[in-house]
Amino acid sequence: MIGAGGDVSIGMDIIAEEIFIKHLEKFGCIDSEECGLYGEGDYKIILDPLDGSDNFKSQFPYYGSSIALEKDGNAKVGIIANLANGTLFLKTKTLFQCTKLNDIKFYDIQSNPYASIGVFERAYHSKKYAKKLQNSSYKYRSPGAVALSLAYTNQVQFFVYEGEMRSYDIAAGLFMCEELYQHKEKDLTLICAQLNHFENLKKILL
Repeated sequence: MIGAGGDVSIGMDIIAEEIFIKHLEKFGCIDSEECGLYGEGDYKIILDPLDGSDNFKSQFPYYGSSIALEKDGNAKVGIIANLANGTLFLKTKTLFQCTKLNDIKFYDIQSNPYASIGVFERAYHSKKYAKKLQNSSYKYRSPGAVALSLAYTNQVQFFVYEGEMRSYDIAAGLFMCEELYQHKEKDLTLICAQLNHFENLKKILL
């Protein structure tokens, strides 16, 4: 089955979506990667029920769920959960915090000045930017869950994506990165928590 986002839906995608819809439909219209638009309301919930479904299917521990609550096209709340290790990220207009799914104590997100790698999602599809990074001193990983990687951008040197990203992948994640350094054009998204990496990577990539 092909979902609304264009990817093949595995069974767990659909099960996860059904669970989220059951609990979220009372809050507004849902735009989900699997079923598309569902329900109605003043608020819009952009949902990726299983971010990194290939990782989940392969038992690779980097997958989660992504939820963004929007009104009039503006994000109000973003929630991204790493279901593999139990980390939950929460972003509102006034805070950005994380906790564990089995805990109730939240901690403020801090950037990591000691990071030695970046994230280049879907680098295997790269036509030009992966090669440019290979000729630099920057190292990267491509873990395979875009929303989750955006949530972790404060912890790494950079986030890079080549090509156009789908709303399901980025609604909550980009909201979590709104205060970071960003460069966007049609085929490139670059986000960094620290200015020195941002300026260096712009020179390398552009």
